[in-house]
Amino acid sequence: MTSWIVKINEKTPQHWDYARDDGFWDVRSPSYFKKIVPGDDIYFWITGQGNGFVAYARATSGLYEITPSAPPAHWSDGRTGGYTHRFEFDTISEDVVSSPTWAQLQKLLGRDLAAQAGANQVSDPSAESRLRSLFGPEADLAFTHFPVVDVELPASLPTYEKGDDVRTRAQRAIAVRYGQPKFRRALLAAYERRCAVTGCDVEAVLEAAHIDRYFGEHSNHVANGLLLRRPPHLVRPATVDGAQRPHHRSGSPTRGQRVRRTGRQAASRTEKLRSSPGRCGARPA
Repeated sequence: MTSWIVKINEKTPQHWDYARDDGFWDVRSPSYFKKIVPGDDIYFWITGQGNGFVAYARATSGLYEITPSAPPAHWSDGRTGGYTHRFEFDTISEDVVSSPTWAQLQKLLGRDLAAQAGANQVSDPSAESRLRSLFGPEADLAFTHFPVVDVELPASLPTYEKGDDVRTRAQRAIAVRYGQPKFRRALLAAYERRCAVTGCDVEAVLEAAHIDRYFGEHSNHVANGLLLRRPPHLVRPATVDGAQRPHHRSGSPTRGQRVRRTGRQAASRTEKLRSSPGRCGARPA
């Protein structure tokens, strides 16, 4: 597996939002992207001064030609963009801990990058590790579909009494992974990117929560989910070079300050849902 830095034009930064919600990225020419395979790490970068990384994702398909039956994209220039090929991905993290300039990124990776290329491949393991260090972990926890091994316990189980569970017992190795991106994307769209209880609109701290417990992929339905704000004490503060940054250079409050502010505002509100899906089929069951 390898890593890729994929460019998003500074004139259409909203294309990341569309791509995240749709779970795919369209390109005009396969030249830079034809080597992408499932499992590759994808780092999306918005070009232009003052911009940089916006997300870390993982490819779930290789590049393929867009056919008339393919799901439609929502690009601003969809009719005139000339998009011919597509690859699919799952979002891993949008928690950008540090976003260097293009020049700083080249120094960090120890190699030159093609500034005009739509995608740059990064194959050196140490450079890939440095790329991953620029992002925080995904907060959502879900089960993934790894093989499990059953180990039968001894037959000498406790004597049954009323209320006891006497079903056959087995120990199972359960594999977990961070991230349930498709479920989260569906809830973000349904709740218009606002916490259902507090109304908080800081997307980086909004989590997908199941109403009924997770019993498999069919549980990941918007009617079985709520979009909730992560508790403020669990919010990772934005940092640069390991130092806490109390304010952005623009003077605007940091993510943590915005979350605390919305939390205080929510304290005086009623406990009814502040945000709920507009479509009847997407409302909480």
